[in-house]
Amino acid sequence: RQKQRKPLQNNAKGENMPLRIIHCANFNQIRLKGCYLASLGYKLNNGLTRLGHQVVTYSDRDMSRAFGFLGNKTFFSDKKNNENFYQFCLNIKPDALILGHADTITAETLLKIKDKLKNIKILQWNVDSINPKVTSGGGLHNINNIKAKLPVVDYTVITTADRKLLNAFDLTKNKVGFIPNPVDNSIETARVFANESPEYDLFFAAHPDALRDVCGKDYTSKEVAAFLTREFPEQTLCFPKMNCPALNGAAYLDALKKSAMVLNLSRVNSDYLYSSDRMAHAMGNGCLALVDRHTGFADFFSDDEIAFYSSIDELLEKIKFYIHSPKERMKTAQNGHKRYFELFNETLIAKYVASLLEETYNPKDYPFPTIIE
Repeated sequence: RQKQRKPLQNNAKGENMPLRIIHCANFNQIRLKGCYLASLGYKLNNGLTRLGHQVVTYSDRDMSRAFGFLGNKTFFSDKKNNENFYQFCLNIKPDALILGHADTITAETLLKIKDKLKNIKILQWNVDSINPKVTSGGGLHNINNIKAKLPVVDYTVITTADRKLLNAFDLTKNKVGFIPNPVDNSIETARVFANESPEYDLFFAAHPDALRDVCGKDYTSKEVAAFLTREFPEQTLCFPKMNCPALNGAAYLDALKKSAMVLNLSRVNSDYLYSSDRMAHAMGNGCLALVDRHTGFADFFSDDEIAFYSSIDELLEKIKFYIHSPKERMKTAQNGHKRYFELFNETLIAKYVASLLEETYNPKDYPFPTIIE
């Protein structure tokens, strides 16, 4: 049997020793699409390292493709990947295992790991919608992926604090709760609030054909983009893959850092505290975020920190006001930037995750909803 150090060993000062953590997530080093360099996974790595923990990464989807023919994921490559991950964990002997959308790793593999490493703690995080009405990028498919590992993980944290949706995970048996989308000063480096005349007046990014909830009604992203273009024909608008080329990785972040305002639209905007991580990207870089009040973020931010709206008319009014009042836009964006970093910085989010793994968690230590008791 493999020997494993206990994660709660104390040093001479009575403090917990640093954890050795394997973080298994999609670090997207083969497909090179999206904006994974600003993902929760990378920010969590940074936060945990800054707290003194060791983080060893395992990009499960990349590994599965690497084991496949011509870089394609197959049933056989997934099986080989699970065997490799099992041996990887036995060699590293981690105190804790963090899983982020690690859907190629099976619950059976995790049980085998737990059988060998008796003291290991496992936490899974998820950033996609858990609203059943969502048909792509979340919804029932995502719910089922989360449920598949519930019997073998110790904690599940999701970027949704909506109790009625979290009830889908049988809270009487499972430890499930909220995790915010963090910001990180080493990733969100711009301070757009210091620029009176950024290159773009408004930024909005989403797949053109994806549905977005606009004040309770569904529209495709390209319909939203076309509407805003008609409303603001004189303004400089950046709508990737709609009025300009698609933007990935650093190109996406570079465009965001040149944008005065960012429209934050998720598939559903009425699930408590759910948002895509674009809100963190925007506010972390000092852009003014336009956010639907129905998200519930008004419980944590004021109208002096975010441009909240409850109707399409109010959204248009806010955009017009801040276009013609750059000083007010700069002030509000700076306030929001400061507040977001106070509430949801990467080190605080990492401390929350580490406290769960170390079994030192106290909900009073965090200014946001945590594990549902």
